[in-house]
Amino acid sequence: MPPLPKALRHNSLTIRVGGALSVLFVAGLLFWTLLLFHWGNIRLPWTTLLGGLALVSIAVLAAAALLIHHRVTAPLRALHAVTDQVAKGAPPPTWKETRPDEIGGLQDALAEIGRVLDRKKSALRQEHSEYLNLFDSVPCLITVQDRSLRLIRYNRAFAERFAPREGDFCFSAYKGRTEKCDHCPVEKTFQDGQSHAFEEKGCNREGRPIHWLARTAPIRDAAGNVVAAMEMSLDVTLSRQLEEQLRASEQRYQAIFSNIPNPVFVLEPDTLRILDCNRSVRPVYGHCREDLKGASFLELFDPRERDHYAAKIKQESFIHQARQINQQGQPLFVDIRASLTPYPEWEVLLVTTSDITQQIETEQQLIQASKMTTLGEMATGVAHELNQPLSVIKTASSFMLKKIEADQEVGPDLFENMMYKIDANVDRATKIIQHMRQFARKAEVELEPTDLNHTARMALEIFSEQLKLRGIQVVKDLERNLPAIHGNAGRLEQVFINLLLNARDAIEERWGDQPDPVGDKVITLTTRSHPGYVLARVCDTGTGIPATVKEKIFEPFFTTKTVGKGTGLGLSISYGIVKQHGGTIQAENRPEGGGACLTIKIPTSPDGNATPA
Repeated sequence: MPPLPKALRHNSLTIRVGGALSVLFVAGLLFWTLLLFHWGNIRLPWTTLLGGLALVSIAVLAAAALLIHHRVTAPLRALHAVTDQVAKGAPPPTWKETRPDEIGGLQDALAEIGRVLDRKKSALRQEHSEYLNLFDSVPCLITVQDRSLRLIRYNRAFAERFAPREGDFCFSAYKGRTEKCDHCPVEKTFQDGQSHAFEEKGCNREGRPIHWLARTAPIRDAAGNVVAAMEMSLDVTLSRQLEEQLRASEQRYQAIFSNIPNPVFVLEPDTLRILDCNRSVRPVYGHCREDLKGASFLELFDPRERDHYAAKIKQESFIHQARQINQQGQPLFVDIRASLTPYPEWEVLLVTTSDITQQIETEQQLIQASKMTTLGEMATGVAHELNQPLSVIKTASSFMLKKIEADQEVGPDLFENMMYKIDANVDRATKIIQHMRQFARKAEVELEPTDLNHTARMALEIFSEQLKLRGIQVVKDLERNLPAIHGNAGRLEQVFINLLLNARDAIEERWGDQPDPVGDKVITLTTRSHPGYVLARVCDTGTGIPATVKEKIFEPFFTTKTVGKGTGLGLSISYGIVKQHGGTIQAENRPEGGGACLTIKIPTSPDGNATPA
């Protein structure tokens, strides 16, 4: 049995001392009565004596009992009643006065106990309030369920989301079911006492579908038995909707990516390794999509040109008329567009190619037709060019035949001189014919370092005699050590020939055959170098370009010449050729008036090597 409190121990001592004093008092009274009777020789019967003593003892005990009741029992009962009230949650007692004895100490102790309990109850109420507030305010769904899966408690978020009714089961509140789920994690928690995580979906009270992630946890009593289960759920509906939208977007992207009519490649930026490609690579390149994945994009180029195109793909966003090879090793021409693009894990190089092989072939046919037309227009000049060496050969051969017929001796020096003239003019005629054959031949679409000055001179060679016959002076102002360009000499020669023909026709249209002072019929050919490009300009003293047609002169089949004197293809073909070289061509009237200038700008070759004039 536990010891009594200190104050109660003090009151017990008081009772025992009071009882002892009462016994001593009765014994003392008996002792003095017997002594009095002995000394005073008082003689009373023993019965009388004992009766008196009994009366006195009873009186004394009654007085002691009254004293103990008033001083001890009554205060203890009052303290006991107050203790019951404090135990039932009453506020701590306040005493009107405090006795200075043990009862007073007991009053103070009880008041202190009441105050301590009151503070603890206040703290407990605050903690309980905080718990309830936390339970209701936590941003997830919380329920507490018993073994029958009935909702014992739930927080405000759950009530707002599902609007449960009193006595609802979890499966009816969550999903509107009439029976428990086949795989109930709460039931598993009751069975094994473990926590279980899962994902569920259902409908809210508006009937809209929702998704949530949930975890169960056991609630145990003091003996460790599982008496309830808590289920905590986090609404992930928005995340699932976004995931579904992303999945649909990826499917749309994949569908678009796979069905784009042009080949599309996803490349690793540094190595140009093919990470992915679409289905359109098969009809263009002949390769399966799976065969190209992991291979280098450079394998689609000629081995001799891979380094050149590797640098261009990494540095430029657009490459016009790149030459590639298909699975059969046949060449094809494509326009390449490249751009750095974010990918799920890293940045990639997105490359699209457009097959322009058919377009190039059509352009070549058109260019070839234009060449044939140009050759027809140059027939008179070419005939004159060939007539001079043939005349020399004819004259020398006739002279030698006459000497032979006249049986005249031809001196060794004269014979040698005649042979040298014949040989030199045969070479000249051969050169003219080879030049014409080379010009007429269908040029391959290959770009290489090219000397623009040499190309311009080759074009002038065909027209030099023809222009002289027409009284047109050609002024050449070619810059020495002009940087090389990356181009096709044959096609650029055709551009110069077309520009020279237009200049010739413009001069003849203005001046006709009238006698003119020297200097009026002039074609000026100029080349200059600038940072990153070279410039070539052909100026004439012809009619100039009317403002009404200036924007149309590069359109196909547009011409201001009379019927039968022009096809309208020369300048449009020249425009296309210059564009293929990454350059520009512009037409403007001469600032000093009388005539026009056509200016070509073409980027210099990457190696930047200069060429002599």
